[in-house]
Amino acid sequence: MPAIKFFGSGLTEPLYPSTVPIRDMTSVDLWRSYVRPMGAGAVAASGLITLIKTIPTIMAALKAGLKDLGKGAAEAAGRKRTENDLNLKIALGGSAALCVFMWAFLTFKPVPGAHTSMFANALAAVFVVLFGFLFVTVSSRIAGLIGTSANPISGMTIATLMAVCAVFLIAGWTAPAFGALAITIGGVVCVAAANAGNTSQDLKTGFIVGATPRYQQYALLVGVAVSVLAIGGTLNLMNKNLEQFRPVPPITYDLKQLPDGVKIKNADAPNFDRDQFRISPEKGTSYEVNGRKYILLNALGSAKLADGSYLYNPETQQIEVQWIQGIGSDQAPAPQAKLMSTVINGILNQKLPWGLIMLGVFLVVTVELLGIRSLSFAVGAYLSIGTTFAIFCGGLTRWVVETASKRAGEHVEESDVSPGSLYASGLIAAGGVVGLFGVALKGLENWPAFTAFMARNGLRTQDYLKFSDTNPLHHDWLAVLMFIALAATAFYFARKPLENK
Repeated sequence: MPAIKFFGSGLTEPLYPSTVPIRDMTSVDLWRSYVRPMGAGAVAASGLITLIKTIPTIMAALKAGLKDLGKGAAEAAGRKRTENDLNLKIALGGSAALCVFMWAFLTFKPVPGAHTSMFANALAAVFVVLFGFLFVTVSSRIAGLIGTSANPISGMTIATLMAVCAVFLIAGWTAPAFGALAITIGGVVCVAAANAGNTSQDLKTGFIVGATPRYQQYALLVGVAVSVLAIGGTLNLMNKNLEQFRPVPPITYDLKQLPDGVKIKNADAPNFDRDQFRISPEKGTSYEVNGRKYILLNALGSAKLADGSYLYNPETQQIEVQWIQGIGSDQAPAPQAKLMSTVINGILNQKLPWGLIMLGVFLVVTVELLGIRSLSFAVGAYLSIGTTFAIFCGGLTRWVVETASKRAGEHVEESDVSPGSLYASGLIAAGGVVGLFGVALKGLENWPAFTAFMARNGLRTQDYLKFSDTNPLHHDWLAVLMFIALAATAFYFARKPLENK
């Protein structure tokens, strides 16, 4: 970033993909516009490299799967209790039912503004089963042989997206609706591969303790069904409660002559579908406006307007508000989702900074030739410095713990039940719970009944649900002190021996 800032400060015009001159950009703007595309190319390339390395394992897994399909019922009946799986007919019937449900869901309940034909939806269902069979087998095999940490789920998902988008491109299906269809296929395959790895680990553990696979699989089906409802509802709440409407400097456009890459979201019903929404400036008091007067625009790959959703006021003929979805915002970044979007848009729309992406690809190839694990390097290059610095601090804390242990003459060995690992696991769980608590508070802040109650009683929501700007605790130094305290507690508990009872 310093090099980009130094050499680009003399430019008076924006350099694609940014819409702002480099001399006026902050470090965050530089990362979003130039570094992140390089990281996206690096992650995509490293994922494919990892996938290519596992081709021998893939072929072995497919052969084993086909061999199991050829086993007869008599052989299955003679198995031990600990080898008693669900009947293969159930798996085949479930796959057929999945095809039907996928087709029906995409046909009768499509993504808003992303309607596709019945034939395209049927092809999508076939792709889900086809890539699902391939990568579920691979994921299960790798998780069983090596472990879930070496499972290249990102690579498998990227490969699925690239293959699907390539077929769509050949067929001429490049409209935004097919981008939504591609991400649907990739998302289902990604979840299937992740579940396959976890299922493999679960069955492996069950075999060690003498469990019956059939009953484990029944429990897994129940667990997945419950998780779908719980996680789906939670993600919807996060996306809704963390969304933001930010005022932007007014930009004048003629709806009949929008810039390249800027389109009306839904030409049949262009007006925004909210009666009221709250605009929250970065500084100052939020306020509500009438949503129906705005027209929703989408910007993608435009040289004039940054990617995102915007609200256009026909009365003033200006873009006045940016609609920032909760998932994908600064509060819930979702970097993998952004990477998948980059892959889809790059193939279908061919509107990507290919120079930056190819630079990331060649960086990964160079790193791989040097004998360094490229995937770790690529993820570090793709994630923001705020995320990677926290990871670096965690690694630094572990190094301090190991150094102190060696100086004290203690034997240092890696273990999943060490004090440091147990304490870190508790922190991860607590972080998730506190994060959900924060989402609930944000939802309460935007709940019309609650805001009306506060207004009737002459109270302001921001005075009770969050620190005001003048509160002494509303400063960055408090977060820095708490982070240092967190690192200190991690060091303390990692050095504290477990009590043997």
